[in-house]
Amino acid sequence: MSHPNNTFETGYKYGIDNLGAFLGGELTRQANQPYLESIQKEIDNLTEALNKYEGNANPQLKGYVAEAWHTYTFNIDAAAKQSAERATQVESNGLGSVDVSTSWGEDYSLKYYQNGAQSALAQGHSLEYAYQRYIHRLGEGVEIPTREEYLKMSGIDPNTNMQLGMYEGQARLIPSDQLKDAIEALNKRIQRDLNNLDNPSRAESAQRLIEVRDKLTSHISGPNGEQSLELTEKESRLLAEQAKEGKFDPARYDITLAKKADAMFICGNAMRAGLNAAWISALLKMVPQLVTVIKRLVQDGYLDFDELENAGKSGLSGAKSGFFRGFLCAAIMSSSQLGYLGNAMQNATYTNSFAPGVGVAVVLLCQAVSDGIKCAKGELTKTQYAYNIERNLYIGVGGLVGGLALQSVIEIPVVSYAVGSMIGSLLGGFVFNAKEQVMMSLCVKNGYIVFGLVEQDYTMPDAVRKKLGFPVYGFKEYQVKEYKFKTYQQKNYNQKKYNWKRIDSIILERGVIGFRKVGYINT
Repeated sequence: MSHPNNTFETGYKYGIDNLGAFLGGELTRQANQPYLESIQKEIDNLTEALNKYEGNANPQLKGYVAEAWHTYTFNIDAAAKQSAERATQVESNGLGSVDVSTSWGEDYSLKYYQNGAQSALAQGHSLEYAYQRYIHRLGEGVEIPTREEYLKMSGIDPNTNMQLGMYEGQARLIPSDQLKDAIEALNKRIQRDLNNLDNPSRAESAQRLIEVRDKLTSHISGPNGEQSLELTEKESRLLAEQAKEGKFDPARYDITLAKKADAMFICGNAMRAGLNAAWISALLKMVPQLVTVIKRLVQDGYLDFDELENAGKSGLSGAKSGFFRGFLCAAIMSSSQLGYLGNAMQNATYTNSFAPGVGVAVVLLCQAVSDGIKCAKGELTKTQYAYNIERNLYIGVGGLVGGLALQSVIEIPVVSYAVGSMIGSLLGGFVFNAKEQVMMSLCVKNGYIVFGLVEQDYTMPDAVRKKLGFPVYGFKEYQVKEYKFKTYQQKNYNQKKYNWKRIDSIILERGVIGFRKVGYINT
């Protein structure tokens, strides 16, 4: 049974363990949450940007889908790298308009044609080419605008050289599987134009294509190493089909928090949380002994170095256990936030009760494992093992309820829960002790075994059996017999008295005779 004098000590010890575990989980949650939310926001933006094309039958849909893909996968990577840079899908059909703009000033033109040559050469068309296409599409009888009028109506300076490229100054993005073929096609066309010295326009064409080749890429690249995910022409068609049905799922492309978050950042937060839990646990472990040392110094005027050394050992022990529990809670918190433990656990991380709950579970698990090892070694009986689990559960639930209750009244992060948990742990210990007293009283009176947790022993005490005349077997001690000389003794006549026989009654009383063991006791 739990001794009342140990209730405070047990509750205080649990409170320290629970605080270390709670700190590991809560500090990790606070450090990870803004970071992971920024990544998830960009993942949601990608999903929304693609699924908004649901029902769209545009044959050029794969081009718009590619723009959204490169824009938002870049933003996801930027968020994962904690960069402030972002890309924006412009969605404009104007002459030479930008498809994707960026916060650092670089613009991108995207062409997703059937092969590399078509995609690359489309990036090198001149303003003159665009003007000729425009007037050829005009119906009969429609007045044909001049080149200056065409440029003006397209929002371009009318004095611009018509031999300039439509996408002058922009980076040229094409499907990743077409990059090699595109460069080969550009090199052939550049070489052919440069060899045609009789036609000045060919030299200008060669310069446009050289610029295309120099600016050719298969992804958006940021100044700090951020990149969009590459996309092949075939994948763009598949994405377009999914977008048309509104069924794009980023998880199918491994675009999840678990895949995109920086593992080093997450592990670093968990390690820092474990270290914080370690020094807090060490300090709280040392406090009672340090108080004793200071008290002795004040009363007796000297330091007890043995007690001081013991305080240091307690602090070291507390630091090790605090770090382990804190880091374990941090790992569970991180895994839950990343979605490794399912959507339900991931959603639960946004509540204030998740970190305390994980802390209690970790402490109870660690204590159960420790007691289980002792039980396997024979240091604890099965009954004692079950008793410890039940006691720890009462204290753990008390700490959880007390911490959450005070936290709801006094909204001071970490501190309010820590104080409430310590008080709740002590109350939980007292409640368990009171429950134990009541339960054992009922077991003594009614013979209950409480699902096998209490042992009922109906063996008579040795003293009672001796009194009833039953033999009591035990180990006999070997005694050396001594030789004694016989002496003559005169016999005296003794008068015998008649003694009345009496009947003795023995009343057996039951009580607690051992650890959760009820049996007959001597009265």
